[in-house]
This record gives sequence, C-alpha cells and structure tokens, in this order.
Amino acid sequence: MRRLVALAVLLLVGCPTDEADPDPFPTILVRAEHRDVILERLDREPYVAIHAEIEERAAREYDPGDPDVWDHHAHGRNAETARDAALLAWLHDDAAMAAKARDLLARIPTDYDSHRTWDINIRMPHPLMGWVDAYDLLRATPDFPAEEQAAVRDALTLITGAFFDEYLGPGGTGGLVLQPAQNNHPIRTATAIGYVAMAFPEYGRSAEWLSWAMSELDYLWGPDGKYVQADGGVSEGPFYFGFAWGVSTAMFVAWDNLFGDGRGIAPALARDCRNRNDLDPWTGHGCVDGEAFTFANPLRTAEYRATVDWSMSIRLPSGHRPPLADAYFNPFNGGALLSSFGGGGHYRWDWETNVDRPYEMGHGADLRAHHLAYFDDAVAAEEPPWTSRFLPDAGNAVFRSDHGPDAIWGLLVGESGAARKTLHDHVDGTSFTVAGYGEYLLIDPGYYKPSQLDNAVTAQSPSHNLVLVDGRAAPDKGLLNDFGDADAFLDGWEAGDLARVVAHQDYGGTTVERTVLFVRDRYFVVADRLETADDGIHDYTQRWHGGSRIIALGEEQARWSVGGAFVDVFVGADVPLVLDEPAYVENEAPHVDQYRLDRSVQRHAVLDATAAGQGTAPYFVTVIVPSDAGADGDDGPLTVTRLDAPGGQVGWTVAGDGWTDTVTGSPDTGIVVE
Repeated sequence: MRRLVALAVLLLVGCPTDEADPDPFPTILVRAEHRDVILERLDREPYVAIHAEIEERAAREYDPGDPDVWDHHAHGRNAETARDAALLAWLHDDAAMAAKARDLLARIPTDYDSHRTWDINIRMPHPLMGWVDAYDLLRATPDFPAEEQAAVRDALTLITGAFFDEYLGPGGTGGLVLQPAQNNHPIRTATAIGYVAMAFPEYGRSAEWLSWAMSELDYLWGPDGKYVQADGGVSEGPFYFGFAWGVSTAMFVAWDNLFGDGRGIAPALARDCRNRNDLDPWTGHGCVDGEAFTFANPLRTAEYRATVDWSMSIRLPSGHRPPLADAYFNPFNGGALLSSFGGGGHYRWDWETNVDRPYEMGHGADLRAHHLAYFDDAVAAEEPPWTSRFLPDAGNAVFRSDHGPDAIWGLLVGESGAARKTLHDHVDGTSFTVAGYGEYLLIDPGYYKPSQLDNAVTAQSPSHNLVLVDGRAAPDKGLLNDFGDADAFLDGWEAGDLARVVAHQDYGGTTVERTVLFVRDRYFVVADRLETADDGIHDYTQRWHGGSRIIALGEEQARWSVGGAFVDVFVGADVPLVLDEPAYVENEAPHVDQYRLDRSVQRHAVLDATAAGQGTAPYFVTVIVPSDAGADGDDGPLTVTRLDAPGGQVGWTVAGDGWTDTVTGSPDTGIVVE
C-alpha cells in the first residue's frame, strides 16, 4: 500500500518513475541518493558534530506551548524536532525515531486562527517547512500508513489555507504587512506557503499558493525586484538578508530536488501580482496577473552567490555582519551549502572562521539537516579573493587590511535609490565605521527599537558617524514607505597601497563630499568638504560614535578604549573647532546602542567636533588610528601631530615605527598623503 500511495503522489508532482528504484522517497529536503552520501560522512567532522546536534534536537520532548493560542514558537520547535527524528529514522532505519516523528505529526494543531502574533507570517517557515520535511522523510520509512499521511496533508493544507487567506485573501493584512516591505516579509511568507504547495500538489488550492509564492521569489531574487542590487547588495541590510536567505535556500534546494536535472516537470505557474508595490522604487514592475512563467531556480547562479559575496565583503574581522541598517551582529547561515551548488571555498571559510559562532546553522532557518547533506568538505576552505572592495550599487565601500580576526576594517556607506528605500534602512549616507585589533571601534549603533509602532531609535542621522548641520543630516526616516533620507553616492574608487573612495550627499542646504583614505593598511583619513549657499548661521558638526568610553579628550583628539584596543580620532579643520560630547539621556540617541550578539542595550561615548559658519562651511581633515592597547611599535598607538600647513590647508603628520607620513588637504586641492 505504501508503494502505491508513493507512486500516486510522485506522479502528481511530475517526477519520473524508475522501476529499478524500490523507493522514490524522499524528494524535498533530500533525495534517496543522499542517504549513502550522508552515511559515508558520519566518520568525520564537521558531520559528526552536526549529526550529534540533530540527535540532541530529535530527543526533545513535545512542547505543548500556550494552550490559549496557536503558539508558533512551540509548533515550530515541535515541527523541527519531528523533522530531525524523521531524518534519523530514514538514515538509520530507526523505528523509535520514526514513531516519535509520527507522534509529533499526529499532534499538529489546526486552530491557526487563534494566534495573536501580528507578524506570524515571518515565523511560519519553522512549523510549515519542518512538518513538510518530516512528512516527506517518513514516506521513505516502512511504517507511515496512508491514513496518517492523509491526516498530515489535511492538517497542513488547512493551516496554510487559513494563513494564506489572512495575509493574501480578500481583506487580508498583506497590504499592511507584506506590500510595503518587499523584503524578508514576503520572502519568508512565500517560502512557507510554497513549500506546502510543492508537497501537496494534488490539493485544490496548491496551484494558487504555488503561483503566488514563486511569483514573489522569482521577482524579489531577480534583477527587477529592487531587493538585490546589481553588485549583489541587498536593500534591507545584512541581518534581514540572512533572515531571508536561509529559508529561500531551503526552498530552492527543494525545487531542485523535485524538478532539477530532468527529475520532473515543474508545475505550470501564473503570475500573481497582488503583492506588488506601485510606489518608488518599484514603479514599473511590469507584473501581469495570470501571465504564464517558468521559475528559473537561482540556486546555482552567480547572481545568487553574489548576494553572499556582498554579505561576506562587508563582514567584520570577527566574521559577524556589521549592524548596518536595522541589524545586530550575526553570523551568516547557509553559505557553505553553496559548495554543492557551484560555490567556492570562501563560503566554507566564512562559515568556519566566525570568532564567536563558527559553523552557524540556525540564524533565520534551521539548516542543520541541509549541512549534513549539502556541505561538501571536498571543497577546501580559502580566503575570499578580495580584501578591500567597492560596491557602488549596494552603496558600500569596504577597506580591509587582511582577512584575519585582528584586521583593520572600515565601511563607508553611500546608498541611493532602491538600496536605501527599504523599511529597514537608516539615515546614514556617508557614515563611516571602523574595526580593528579584534574590536568594533567606531560604531553603527544597531537596532534599538523599544516600540514596535515606530522606527528604531537609532535609525536617524544623529546616531551615525557623519556631518550634521544644526544637529541633523538628511531628512528623518518616516514609517513604512515614507523613506525620508536622501540619496548618497559613492563617486570613485582607487585601490592599492593607499585606497581611496569619495562619497557625497546633499542635505541641510549643504553638499557634503566625504573622501576616505586607507593608508598603509594601518590608519584612515576622512576629509569632509562642505559647500553651502545659505547665508544663515549654522553649526557644522563632525560626529563620531565610539564603541565604549572616551578615556582622553583634548582640543583636537579623543581616544576611546574598547576591549583590548584603542581608537584615536584627530579632528582638524580650516576654522576653529570645539570638541565635546553631547548631553547624555538614558536610552536615547545618540548614546544608546543595541548591536551586540547578546542583544544587550548599552551606551557609548560620542564625540562632536563643531564649527559655526555663516555663508561658508568648514573643511574637516580627520585622522583615525586603531591600535592594540597592549602593543608597541606599528600595532600600538601612532604619533599624530597637527601640521602648520600653509595656504589654508589642514595637515597632520602620522608617524609609526621607522616611517612618517604627511597628510595635507584643502577644499581646492583635496587630500594628499606623502
């Protein structure tokens, strides 16, 4: 009977039958041929450790959750426990694990409408994809009766139907939750709904669900969706990109297992445009309801890999992604899987070299089973083929001395168009952040969001390292598609022993042109040339946020002590400056931050270098020196001295062990390092 049911379902999804194959299942998370591959790996690392994690999770007890609501936390946990138990049952012919998985699937609660979570849509991949994987794996075991399979199908399609209608049916909340976002919200919603539709193609609504889901994924991961920029940068920043990428990769692996490499005929799809946004930057999306299309799986494409390359390009020396936009520190999950899909060794290197959380498999999606099957250790780890990198479409210029954990690193932001028009963007054009010697030194303050009804407190310009005009920069960010801000552009790039990039942005009646130089892979020079036609009196402030406390403050210098490192900021201008710290108010900008891995809310020290101008604006030349607090020589604090430069120039000498550089600049000549 199991064989007959299996063949019937297989024919419905369009997979070819092979009479020589006694069991065509599983077909979604893995295929039958992966069993021998996985078993052969279980005598070596990291597979031994991954398998042990799966065993530990499969041993978890059923979580009843909150009995008064449809508790997505508990149901997601139970679904992933069932998936892990079913995987072990399939791998090892483990009847006890099969029985446990069947028991967990028999307890799937169908009272979805009782949930009370406004953004449950982004939580649904955990329960729905976990349950589907458990169902599919159990079909390859001897004891999964047809009536139990039917009960699982009925439960999952009932839940998915209610979920789909809540967000995408007439009067659904998608117009408020999904349509303004065009980011991880519709992506995660689509992967959860599409996964169920793939598993149960015979169900009456599956065609509608699958067409909507694949319309979303095809658009948002494609060249016209504005989510991914031409150089791989992702509009909503590295944290939420990771939230979208993991579930998408699981979906694309499943699509490949079902329909890739001649294994089956992909179902007919029709464009579903109900979630398209007609506002800028999505105007002219060109979606035509009902138009037939073929989903081109991005899994093996250079364009899909480019998104991970972007994320890896901006990574901190620790391996965490920086808190750019709405973000905390986080490791990346899933890049190493690309070793089975055309990716090189730098994805493995990234996975293995995170200082705090190597071998990450849980951020945004539980991909432990995927790593067991698709991480190919025959692909040797290697460092990325770049150090510093210029990504103008993403709006990121990255300076990096090397790929070690103590590397000196800097990131200049200059986003325009779709790269900045996202719910998760911050008002941070021309902002510059620095890390070095194992510490995050000049910081972006991250994602402190005490109210779900407002933007992050840290989203506006005073919380970033840029030039303020009377205390503000570009217009404040509004709610939803009221993006505020202003386009900032990265104009040029030179790389070599002295790497240079130029950015500019207009705000407050002022044009700000910021030039950043990375000298000797050791220190930075930041020159801000301001132009204004405003005859009023204004305060012009170069603001710097350090990762901890200021331990020394002088007329031209401030030093922050951050862990085992210092960062010295020497600020000069062609007019007199006042250096001080703005007044502190607990849990308010600009001193509040929330970017660390433990999500702790903390405070940091802020430096303002301010000049007043009427009808003219100052020219700033700032030297930034990271150093090892316990070192002498070139890794210790460098000697930086103000230079009495002629002709209105601003200058410094910077001296290390056996070398001295002269840094001079003016609005007319720009910056010169000799």
